[in-house]
Amino acid sequence: MNKKILLLTFLLANVVAYSQPAKIYLSPKAAGGGNQSLFIDSLKFYPLEQNNDVEIGRYNGLFNTDKYFIITRYTDAILFLFNKQGKFLKKVSYKKLGEGAYPRYDKAKQQLNFIFINKNYQLTERDHVKIRADFANKKNRKYYKKFTLDLNDSSFTLKKAEVTAFDILDAYNLKDDYYFTYRIHVSEDYKDSIDYEVKIYKDDKFVKGYFPYNKRNDPRYLYSRSLSAITLESGKPDTFYITRPFTDTVYSLANDAIAPMYQMVLPMENGLPKSFFNTGFKNKTERDNFERNNGWLLRQIYTVYESKKYMMVTIGFLSNYGRYIYDKKTTRSYNLEKIKPDSLTYNLPVLTDDSGNRQGNKFYTIISPEQLKKAYELKAKSAPFPKELEDCFKDPKKPSPLIVEYTFKTN
Repeated sequence: MNKKILLLTFLLANVVAYSQPAKIYLSPKAAGGGNQSLFIDSLKFYPLEQNNDVEIGRYNGLFNTDKYFIITRYTDAILFLFNKQGKFLKKVSYKKLGEGAYPRYDKAKQQLNFIFINKNYQLTERDHVKIRADFANKKNRKYYKKFTLDLNDSSFTLKKAEVTAFDILDAYNLKDDYYFTYRIHVSEDYKDSIDYEVKIYKDDKFVKGYFPYNKRNDPRYLYSRSLSAITLESGKPDTFYITRPFTDTVYSLANDAIAPMYQMVLPMENGLPKSFFNTGFKNKTERDNFERNNGWLLRQIYTVYESKKYMMVTIGFLSNYGRYIYDKKTTRSYNLEKIKPDSLTYNLPVLTDDSGNRQGNKFYTIISPEQLKKAYELKAKSAPFPKELEDCFKDPKKPSPLIVEYTFKTN
């Protein structure tokens, strides 16, 4: 690469406004508990129609699309589609697509995408490196397969689709034709050494990068697995939050500029040693042993959501993780595992370890029939059930599954 071009690219990659981030002091061990009603309100209920084809257990995924609730049962590779009135529409199995096929929701195109490796090819790590380096080359698309489920087509049929360059990169659509890549990978097989944790493309052309690293031997990432920068919707127009591996800072991305917004200040016992950033590991086994023996050292902040009063974060550690709520007014922190359903929230486990799907300031959680049975047993000790919740119990021994919408309190 021409030295002047390389210098210009490097300068562009460091357009980061280093303003002073707001500090959030959180101790995982000291985070307390409380009643669910302390944090949430504005509950709204969506009873789901019962159907012999539908079986909803405790562990499910949820896509809350513009028109539909789509419940995923990953273990069986099944989708259940309901409209927003709770009417059952269709059961879709994607098991035939094979291993590695799972749905991803494309909000802009209103479709579910299934992108996976073509089983006719056995790709090595070196192969993946070459393919990603030449991702725009149409010859590389043969190594992948893609199916889509178009949510604008009421037949809800899986159809084979053309693999794109950004499918290969596993890119995230920011808006229009702008894409964001988040994969961080280190290998001696790369020819070039400079890469960026955050890269933005328009069409398939590189526009700007942030946070450069050496993709041949950066000690932070050498011998690591599945590391990435993460893009989060901030709730503000055209503004995203970004988190990075082994970094306690949450950044904002707006108008092509990145700035630190929050610093999650953790106790020393959760902090990585300096040697982690500059010495590196001799091999994969040494790294695996270090992570296993230091399970509560910071890996990454994964999710961030904030209301006027609360901030909810998911923090990953080297071999553990935790979900916490931080009260911005009192500076007190809470552990989601210690927050319990109570009578004011009808004893429904709404604020769970998997808080469901979010749209704007609204969260959505699936309540299974078994969970509803337990809530019904406590009905006499709960606040009066609203009609929509009561409708789930036409047969108390076989209640209808339920989706609950809720918001976080603002004061």
